Amino acid sequence: MPKLRFIIADRLPERELDYLKQNIRPEPDLKLVVTGKNNANRRAEFSLFPPEESVLISTDGHIISNMDQLGMATLGYIGPGGAENESTGEVPDDVITEIGSQNVNCNDSTDEVTEGIEEQGMQAAVMLIEGLEEVDETFLLRAYERKHGIPWTIVTTERCIVREITLDDLDGLFALYAGEGMTEYLDPLYEYEKEKEYQRSYINYMYRLYGYGMWVVIEKATGKLIGRVGIENREACDGEPELGYMIDVSYQRKGYATEVCLAVIGYAWNFLEFDKLNCLIQKGNKASECLAEKLGFMFREEMDLDGKCMKRYTISKSGA
Repeated sequence: MPKLRFIIADRLPERELDYLKQNIRPEPDLKLVVTGKNNANRRAEFSLFPPEESVLISTDGHIISNMDQLGMATLGYIGPGGAENESTGEVPDDVITEIGSQNVNCNDSTDEVTEGIEEQGMQAAVMLIEGLEEVDETFLLRAYERKHGIPWTIVTTERCIVREITLDDLDGLFALYAGEGMTEYLDPLYEYEKEKEYQRSYINYMYRLYGYGMWVVIEKATGKLIGRVGIENREACDGEPELGYMIDVSYQRKGYATEVCLAVIGYAWNFLEFDKLNCLIQKGNKASECLAEKLGFMFREEMDLDGKCMKRYTISKSGA
C-alpha cells in the first residue's frame, strides 16, 4: 500500500505557509518541502518526489494537471473566496524542509514559469482549498488516500474500526444482510453484480462529493465486517443529515451499536461540523427506537415514506 512521505507546498502565500508549518506535526518519515518562488526548471524540481509518496498543494494548475497524470495527489490553492489568490510571498533561496531530518534542495532553475494562479488544470486536483489555517497532516493524508483509492478510516473505538466500504467488502456485506431479520425493516441489497456496480458508483461519487456516507463496521479482533453505520442526506428529512446503523445479529445486545454510533455522532459534531442529526425508524422496530433514545435522540413526528410509517427522531449538538 502506498505511504505518504512528502508534502510539497508550491508557490503558496507566506501566511499560508506559516499555517502549514504550524499545523504539521514533526514525524521522521514525513517531510514538508517548500519550493522556491523563482524556480524555473519545474520538471526537474518535481522529479525529486515519487508521485505515489507525495501530496502537492499548489497555485499552478499546469503543475497540478501534470502531477495528477503522473499519479500524485494534488490540492489546488485558490485563495479566500475562491477568487483572486494572494500574491506569493518570498521564499528563501534554500528550500525549507520543516519535517524530517533531511533537507531537500529544489533550486535547479532554467526555464521561465508563468506567475500567479494557473487556472487551467485546477479541475484535476483532488480538492480545491481557500486557506490552510485548518489543514493538517490528517487532512492531507485523506486527500492522498482519496487519490490512491485507500478507504478513509472514519473513527476507531475500543472494539471497532469504522471506515469507508471497498469492493472487497462485498461478500461480508451480503453475509451481514443474510442474517435473520436483518431486512425486516431495511431494504435488501441488489443481486450481486448490480450491488457491486452500485457500491462502485457510491465509492467514486458519494464519498468524493460529500466526504461522508454509509460506512462499514469492522471488528478489530477478527477483521470481520459486523455492521454498517453512517450519515446520509435524506429528502424526507428536508435534506438534513440522517444517522443510519445496523449490526450483525450475533453482535447485537453487546453494546457494539451504541459504541460505534456514539463515535460517529461525535465525528458529525466535531469533524463534519453538523448541528443536527435525524433518525428515520420504521414503526414497530423497537430495538432501533430504544437505541436512538439511548443515543440521545428525541421523537419528533410520524411520517409516511414510500407507504411505510416512519418515526422521525432528532438530536442536536447543542442538546436543545
